[in-house]
Parts: sequence; structure tokens; C-alpha cells
Amino acid sequence: MTKTEKITIDVANTLAPIISSRDVASSLKKLISKSRSRSIDLDFQRVEFVSRSAAHELLLLKDKFTRAIFRRKAINFVNTRDDVANMIRVVAASRAVPKPKEEDLHIEKVSIENLSQLAF
Repeated sequence: MTKTEKITIDVANTLAPIISSRDVASSLKKLISKSRSRSIDLDFQRVEFVSRSAAHELLLLKDKFTRAIFRRKAINFVNTRDDVANMIRVVAASRAVPKPKEEDLHIEKVSIENLSQLAF
């Protein structure tokens, strides 16, 4: 591909209108890697559904190219339907909240015999 300011990739045409697997992101990764453009719009206009795992993989892909030392690229999700955008937001938000460490959970072991004695 030649060097351009910005390119747009039609996600539904490149992948499918229903994206339900992490594996599909590898096709996008190859296209983005080949592109010499520094700004890439992933057009979700005709995408009807994105699973949680696929949304996670798409966000990882975006992070990879955004943080790359060489060949850094700005990846933008455009023309997303509300439900697709909400799934991407939910997954992004869950990634932003750090998981608690096991020692911070304060898990108390209780024997099954003593359950009837616990006050709720």
C-alpha cells in the first residue's frame, strides 16, 4: 500500500458483519501492518455484532499500534452502531479497572457445618 494521510478499512467487508471471535483480528492486523498510513479508520458501519472477546482483541490491536515504537499508527473506530460501541466501551472499561490481588480480597474460609450459625 502507498503512503497516505488516512485510510479507511470497511470492517464488515474485511471480516464479517458479525464478529464473534478473537481470531478475526489477525486479518486486520495484517492490513494495518502493510499500510504505510499513520492514521487508520476502522469503519464499523455495517457491523451488526461484536462479541466481548472480539472487542477485547480489537482494543489490544489498537493499543499495539498506538504504543508501537516504530511504525506507530492511530487506529480509530468509526461509524459504530450503539450496541457495538457499548460493547467496546464495556470491555475498555473492564480493562481499565485493575484486578484485585489475592491478598487484598480478604477471603475467609468457613466450614460448611458453621454456615447455619452465620448471621446474614
